[in-house]
Amino acid sequence: MKLLPPTLLVLLGLLPSLHAAPQLVLSPVTNDFGEVPSGESVHATFTLRNEGDELLHIASVRTSCGCTTSTLEKQDLAPGEETPLIATLSLKGRSGPQIKHLTIGSNDPDHPDVQAVVQGTAIRHITISPWIIYLFSAPQGQPITRTVEILSEKQTPFQITSIEASHPDLAVGITPISTSAYRLSLSLPPTWPAGRIDESLRIHTDHPKAPLLTCEITGTMQTQETNHAPAP
Repeated sequence: MKLLPPTLLVLLGLLPSLHAAPQLVLSPVTNDFGEVPSGESVHATFTLRNEGDELLHIASVRTSCGCTTSTLEKQDLAPGEETPLIATLSLKGRSGPQIKHLTIGSNDPDHPDVQAVVQGTAIRHITISPWIIYLFSAPQGQPITRTVEILSEKQTPFQITSIEASHPDLAVGITPISTSAYRLSLSLPPTWPAGRIDESLRIHTDHPKAPLLTCEITGTMQTQETNHAPAP
C-alpha cells in the first residue's frame, strides 16, 4: 500500500481545525406579541445558541429605535451553550402595527450580523389628544389653561373614575362630551414657579381595556423679569 507523504498527512490533520468556527443560531427569528394596549411595554425573549465548535462572542446588540432596549445575559458562549436575549418595546404614544429590529453582532464568520424582529399591534382603546402638552417659554404671572380630549375609539361608553395630578397646584376639570368622550381642562396658576415644567396626570377609567391613561405636561416657565426685559 502506498503511503501518503508526511506533508499531506499534516495538512489533512489540520483540516478540522481550519473549519472550526462559532455559529450563532437565533430562535425565534420573529417574535409577534399580538395586540397590546398602547402605553404598555412588551417583552420578547429570543434564544442565542452557539452551534459551532469555537467560542462565540456576542459583540453588540443594536436596536432600530430608542423605544426598544435589550438585555443579554451572557456575551460569550461555549460550543452548544445558549443564552436568552430579552427585548423590551415601549408602546407609549404608539398605535397601529409595530415592527422593530435588533441587530446582533458576533464573531460568527458566516453571519457576523443577525437580525431579530419584534412585531405586533398597539391598540388605542382610548385616545388622548394631545397626550403631551408643551408649554415652552410660558409667561409667569398669568394663568395658563390647556384642553385635552379623551375618547373611546370604538365609542364604547366609559367613565373617568379619578385623576391624579403630580403637582397639587395643577388643577383639572372634567367636561363630558358624550358617554364615550370627555374634555379635560388643565390650569396652572399665576403663582407657578419659574423654571422647568415636568408634570403628569394619571387618569383612571372603568374601561376594561384602558384602566389607566397618562398625560404629560412639559416645558419652561419664564420669569417675570424675562417677560419684561427690553428688546436689545
